[in-house]
Amino acid sequence: MALSQNINWNLLHTFVVIAENQSLSRASKILRRGQPAVSAALKNLEDQLGVQLAERSSHMFRLTSAGRLLYREAVEICGSIDRITMFLSESEETLTGNLRITTASHMTSPLIDTALTRFHETHPKATLSSTVMNGPELILSLSNKIIHFGICPAATLRSDFDYFHLFKEYCAFYCGPSHPLFGKTGLTIDDLRGQTAIAYQTAVLSDSLKSITDLSKEVGFGSPFVGVANTLSELRRMVVAGLGIGAIPVQIAARDVRDGRLWPLPPFEDVMPIDVYLITNAKVRPSVTEESFISILHQEVQKFPADERVFSSANVSGFIP
Repeated sequence: MALSQNINWNLLHTFVVIAENQSLSRASKILRRGQPAVSAALKNLEDQLGVQLAERSSHMFRLTSAGRLLYREAVEICGSIDRITMFLSESEETLTGNLRITTASHMTSPLIDTALTRFHETHPKATLSSTVMNGPELILSLSNKIIHFGICPAATLRSDFDYFHLFKEYCAFYCGPSHPLFGKTGLTIDDLRGQTAIAYQTAVLSDSLKSITDLSKEVGFGSPFVGVANTLSELRRMVVAGLGIGAIPVQIAARDVRDGRLWPLPPFEDVMPIDVYLITNAKVRPSVTEESFISILHQEVQKFPADERVFSSANVSGFIP
């Protein structure tokens, strides 16, 4: 009780920003305060708690074990405080709050679009904000209780989250117009061996894109990767520019294949499935706005059996996102 009554909450927020950026100078830019003031805030918090939170010098910054423990708890506290305004903006009569949707890059499905349309029609005064993260960042935000839900691929399902399957998409390998394999027919998987390739940062940091990682290893692309992208749009940019071969969901690539910006490569059967889920953390209390959207999304998804919620090479010829 004594700590909760006496702690300076501004110092706690400042510490979270410092810890997330691992730098006093970067934190000062984000907080729009001078670096001496940010350094003094960290020292004041250490004095208040009676422990050293970080080792720092002109060339080094590192959280101590106490600092890491405080960050784990403080980021959850700050996340809860940030959500208070969302709860206060809602009433039983009319939802006027903000719906924050956090997704991995290019989670493209008519089911999500239809759910958004229905949500807006049902709650026209509610606003919406959209945040794109890579998979590991999204999972970390869920773990830290900053967000209640997110939409992203998953290969391994964690016991501390709830997963609701939205759709399955298949990926294929593509190259751009300046690539030596562009426009060639009769190619086999052996023609890809040793070619330069572009990887997803998510595939490097986690197993959520395991099917892409496994097939890339089987193909035997050249090492190291010529590029690593943290979003699908950046990977597509590098593929179209001819830097190397990349895996792209077939429904996303359909327009570019039609327009001559991408060329499909073997294997031509559906071999890289990605399952996309609505992932929720039950330990984070959802707002009424979030509950409404999640309910609508569930209703839209449940209108179709699982085998009709699949994007494969056989059913995307007419799909232009």
